Amino acid sequence: MDFSLSQRDSTRGIPDALLAGLAGVAAAALGPLASMAPRGLPVWAILIALIGLAGLARRGALGRLRRAMPGTLVVLTFLALASLSILWSPSPRAGLTVVEIGYIGLGALAGGAWLSSLPGVEARRLIGLFLIGVFAGVLLFAVEAALDFPLHRWWNHVPAGTEIAETNVPKRTAALLCLLVWPAAMALDRAGRSGAAVALPAIFAGACLMLTSRSAMLGIAVGGVAFALAIWSPRLVRGVLAAVVAVAFTLVLPLALLFDRVLNLDGAAWLFHSARHRVEIWGMAASRALETPVFGQGIDASRALDPEGAVSRFGTLTDSLLPLHPHNAFLQVWLELGGVGAALALAATLLLLFGTARMERRLQPFALALFASALAMASTAYGIWQAWWMGGMLAAGLMLRLAARTPAGAE
Repeated sequence: MDFSLSQRDSTRGIPDALLAGLAGVAAAALGPLASMAPRGLPVWAILIALIGLAGLARRGALGRLRRAMPGTLVVLTFLALASLSILWSPSPRAGLTVVEIGYIGLGALAGGAWLSSLPGVEARRLIGLFLIGVFAGVLLFAVEAALDFPLHRWWNHVPAGTEIAETNVPKRTAALLCLLVWPAAMALDRAGRSGAAVALPAIFAGACLMLTSRSAMLGIAVGGVAFALAIWSPRLVRGVLAAVVAVAFTLVLPLALLFDRVLNLDGAAWLFHSARHRVEIWGMAASRALETPVFGQGIDASRALDPEGAVSRFGTLTDSLLPLHPHNAFLQVWLELGGVGAALALAATLLLLFGTARMERRLQPFALALFASALAMASTAYGIWQAWWMGGMLAAGLMLRLAARTPAGAE
């Protein structure tokens, strides 16, 4: 029996119009979701995984999934380790975290393969809808920041008198838009609007200045520097980023202890409060990671580690050593999954980074800027397994692939 024919037969009941409609909604919804409801990104990730699988099956193209086999094997091995670590993790939601990582991985595999199979006209339609959504999201974010976030207050039930800019509500939006502006900029460049491609991240950077989200400011700044340098030499930028990632995964534990125990940066008066607190958190997390250096404390353990008598300079520790996570992706992987998990995560990250070398040279600066922005924010803020954050990185990566698939000169 012809396998591709059997695949088409099995999905004959799924109308192409329905798949196209769902894909259009998913593309257009990204900007508004990032702007007003960041916690909706996990639903988006599940939807795009299902659309991807259905779209590939409809075209008889499920075999495309095999093209990502090296990366898939690394991720599956990582998931197997994370699943096994549920046995010794102190977190009651360890199993749910593994499920969340799993559907994000499925979204990357199926969604990426499906987008790569789209005809140019369909890619053009979807990227246009994505751009409309991102423009709306960035504009809304800028207006909200200027007016002290009235819609965010209403949507998130933030009482009057609360300094919302100090909360995580607009900071999540800033972080997600910091990722999405790079594929949007690539799409504009593909459409022949190189000036607008540079202006969009710059406008967003200006909006970030009205916030207290230093992580988003850092992300867009690092991304901008990577973009500028990659225009000159993408190979050099890729090499520098690879070195940074390798050093971070290899030396994060001694560096964290150096900052905290030797340099005592958690008490440095010249550092702002949140930075000093992060240094203390990193020191605590590194110390506990050294107790289980091979397989770690278990997936999602960061949110449930017993303080064991530890004392903080920045507030009383309650039933957990850390405030949900160490605010550093490299340190969190080491803490929860040990050196084995760190090695697998390093391999997956480098495969992703070096994959940018297969893109057209003109497009590589946008991809490297996205990678650098995500790297900067993952090093300073948010738990790497937070579903909305994983969903945001997935969305940005998929839209980058969609923009690269769009024919040059499309409008």
